[in-house]
Amino acid sequence: MGKYILLAGGSGEIGSRLLQNLIVRNDVEQIHLINRSHSNVTSQKVIQHSIGFENLNSLSLGLKFDLAYCCLGSTIKKAGSKAAFEKIDLHYVTSFAALAKSHQCDRLAVISSVGAKAGNNNFYLDTKGRMEDALIAKKWATLWIIRPGLLSGIRQEFRLIERLGGAVMKILNPLMIGGMANFRSISMDKVAIAMCGLVSATDNGTVILHNDQILEACTADTQNT
Repeated sequence: MGKYILLAGGSGEIGSRLLQNLIVRNDVEQIHLINRSHSNVTSQKVIQHSIGFENLNSLSLGLKFDLAYCCLGSTIKKAGSKAAFEKIDLHYVTSFAALAKSHQCDRLAVISSVGAKAGNNNFYLDTKGRMEDALIAKKWATLWIIRPGLLSGIRQEFRLIERLGGAVMKILNPLMIGGMANFRSISMDKVAIAMCGLVSATDNGTVILHNDQILEACTADTQNT
């Protein structure tokens, strides 16, 4: 029997790519998608649960999941305020993690950000760091924290600043060496492929993946259709 996957954020940039990669895997039986509103995904592998993330503690699916993916994330500008951003990127993430735990899932992969650290003067990175710390404290058998650099690729929603930033990063990437390599731009498609490969990974404990590790995992994942 294939793996049972729990996924939040499946309509976002990384999440939607991850979902499509999971669908075509032979070792994935079902993907339970947690979302606010129904998605247009038509695969028979995908089972959707539309619910407000404030109410996740009321959701009981009667299943044991092999792996949970959290691709929730926003920006302060898109969320509308620091408080709203914190609700999505910290509180919704930890609520989803609790949902996974309540369904006997002991493996979690979460999207964070390069530079994430609690106490950082940058509110965005501080919030991501506090989210990471909250998840680590839950003692997962395996916790993958994905910290990509600037995400590149065609987006569902046009963002001029990120489009310009991506063009600049193409020039700067070769110059960023050592620790700065973590801040290079990286394709969203490659991040999704790397995350998909975690279905068959055998890591234990907390594993942090920066750009180099993401690219290695992307290359290593050959178990598609």
